[in-house]
Amino acid sequence: MKPRRSIAHDPLAESEIMKEFYKPSTKDPEGAAPGLVKATFYLAPDDVIALEELQLQIRKRTGRKANKSELMREAIALLVKEYSK
Repeated sequence: MKPRRSIAHDPLAESEIMKEFYKPSTKDPEGAAPGLVKATFYLAPDDVIALEELQLQIRKRTGRKANKSELMREAIALLVKEYSK
């Protein structure tokens, strides 16, 4: 005897629905976005405090949390621009 289904049509069997709702993650196993490389640096305690204070200022001003990686990428871009003159 076949098992009875409560509905005749299983919408999850549709491949488009499965692709839309069960997409593979775009992040690598360590959680970074594609195209980024993990780099580790040592900072002075005052630099860490300054970075966290900047993060807090941005959150207060914009309502959005800027992550430290974004801030470091921006700082590097500014340094490159300054030293490329």
